[in-house]
Amino acid sequence: MKINKIVLALSLIAMVSFHVSSQNHKRLFAIVVDPAVLENCAPSIDAYAKSVQADGLETLIIVDKWQVPDSIRTQLNKLYLKSNLEGAVFIGDIPVPMVRDAQHLTTAFKMDQRRPWDQSSIPSDRYYDDFDLKFEYLKQDSLQPLLHYYSLLPEGAQSVQSEIYTARIKPPKYEGKNRFELIDSYLKKVVKEKAAARKISQITFFAGNGYHSNSLVARIDERFSLTNQFSVLSNGKGKLNYIDHTYDEFVKGRLMAELEREDLDLAILHHHGAEDTQYLNASPYSIMTDKWLEMSRKFFRSKIRSAKDTTASKQYYIEKYNVPESWVSNAFDPAIMLQDSLSDAAMDIHIDDLKNFTPRVPFVMLDACFNGSFHLEDYISGHYIFNPGGTVVVKANSVNTLQDIWSNQLIGLLELGVSVGNWAKEQFTLESHLIGDPTYMYAANREGADNLNYALAHKNNDSAYWKQLLKDNHPEVKALAIKRLARQGGISPQQLFEIQTGDPSPTVRLMAFRLLQKSEGELAVASIRAGLNDDYELLNRFAAIGASDNQSPLLLGDLTRLRLAPGTSQRVSFQVKSGVEQYEKEAALAAFDKYLEGKTGLWYEARKAERSTYERVLTSKENDMKELLDPAVEARNKRFTITALRNSQQAAYLDTLFRFMKESDDQTLRQLLAEAFGWYTHSWRKQEIIAFCKAQAEVEKDQAVKKELLRTVRRLTD
Repeated sequence: MKINKIVLALSLIAMVSFHVSSQNHKRLFAIVVDPAVLENCAPSIDAYAKSVQADGLETLIIVDKWQVPDSIRTQLNKLYLKSNLEGAVFIGDIPVPMVRDAQHLTTAFKMDQRRPWDQSSIPSDRYYDDFDLKFEYLKQDSLQPLLHYYSLLPEGAQSVQSEIYTARIKPPKYEGKNRFELIDSYLKKVVKEKAAARKISQITFFAGNGYHSNSLVARIDERFSLTNQFSVLSNGKGKLNYIDHTYDEFVKGRLMAELEREDLDLAILHHHGAEDTQYLNASPYSIMTDKWLEMSRKFFRSKIRSAKDTTASKQYYIEKYNVPESWVSNAFDPAIMLQDSLSDAAMDIHIDDLKNFTPRVPFVMLDACFNGSFHLEDYISGHYIFNPGGTVVVKANSVNTLQDIWSNQLIGLLELGVSVGNWAKEQFTLESHLIGDPTYMYAANREGADNLNYALAHKNNDSAYWKQLLKDNHPEVKALAIKRLARQGGISPQQLFEIQTGDPSPTVRLMAFRLLQKSEGELAVASIRAGLNDDYELLNRFAAIGASDNQSPLLLGDLTRLRLAPGTSQRVSFQVKSGVEQYEKEAALAAFDKYLEGKTGLWYEARKAERSTYERVLTSKENDMKELLDPAVEARNKRFTITALRNSQQAAYLDTLFRFMKESDDQTLRQLLAEAFGWYTHSWRKQEIIAFCKAQAEVEKDQAVKKELLRTVRRLTD
């Protein structure tokens, strides 16, 4: 194949193109590389491009000459508009957009932006793949030149809906290997794995300590839903394994061995995480007294070691908890310190554990915080693909992520020949990323499935096509069709409600519920109530979140019932507990008393005893709102109350918040409040907030506050 390099005049990009396609419809895939990678890895890049072409995608190589994100985004947008660009991969040291003023586009990231910019910004390739988002360039990092800071502008979209998919192939730190060797080996592995064309039949999912509140109901229902999402599991031709962190005192060895199975096709890992750690275990459960005693000794030793004044700390624990001095006298014994350190390290997967790790499962989802921090020199997910094993792509998060998200949404499409990129694009948030080859696809388990992969990228607005797929007997295809039709107004809220309350598939019902969340008024309340009474735990959980966000007076009784009922699962209980605490005190206490009236027994007597604590919480929230208007209260206390609204979306005291916005002369706090209003996307009083923010923006004199008010209006109407 002849490779022609074209250096465009007045352009920051050089391009090399291949024009091979096996389909009637042109589809394009961009390979963005830094110049050094192209120079050192040209043969393996060429081989990778040919493997992508074999999937029916034309390929285009874009050489990043100047390390400026804007130029890459411009080229990708042009290719999307004119050449049916489907996706892109960034190989090597490609600039990293660090996004600010956009925490609402993440699931969980809420950090004070006064902190250092490299910590309080979100590394995100949504800059490159969501062309409706608009950004203002701020600066380049002075110490880490690959990092470029951008502010999300209010004029653009305020929700993520990527037009193309993207992924990163960026080597982590390896002793004795340079990045060119790592990239070269990885691309050769991708070519080999793509040629194998394996089907999905073996799936494993894992639950780490503390994830989803260790809810057994959540685990059971996830197994049930996955069986529904993959026909190979429902028809008995495949196998679904589950590993729980409680299986072993140190589950790391079991999990890593499972991921190294030759026949494992897909792994879904739910756990907590950091840039360099996958958190798996906690202190093990044991029936042995000596085990509990040793864990107690170890706990106190670690507390003393971490204290600033170790002598005082030691004395504190001896006196406070009646700890025998013999338990902690050896806290700084080198042998004991080593023993404790090894025990701690054995609980989790660390980067050092991955140096000789060879996972063979092609695709791994790391449903955890920070494991996808590709902007760093070293990061967990990079080690999953840069090794001699068979893993070619990982889905991971660059910052922290919420536990209560639908991480398995539409994942069953993968057995129908949908590429990982086209699947992941449906779930992208600001922090979620693919690490590895986004074009990787499993062989379809039925004929004609390649049409679905094409449609995901290029038939977004074909209503007739998606209406036809509503009749498909695969639940994931039906759920996708519903999602596409809802996006273009091709299915009514009432139809969605009928699907939510009548479809036999739990994930189809959940999709209908999620799409109904932009509805308002009685239908929104009816949808939430139906969800709270569904027999699928994840739908229960999202309905509990929906009720807590909506805070309609009509939902107070439902939330109170779930808070106090003995059969409520752990994670649903976690959500409703915070939800009922946002209501006005007298109404909340009245609902509490009404539900418990006439109920007897140990459980209900214990709940009645909680009333005074509940009242204190409600009173405290009421006082926080009153103090916003008190000039004697310190600004830092008011700041905490205002920023907390991003989590609570408290609607009971909106009139107080409106008054504060009008009367306060603290522009910083007013700007924070304007931003906090933007989190009320599902509030029953959303229209009041929109009207207030529009009116305030018209008379607002402070430009920063006005900008935030306009951003909030766009968010609430997007």
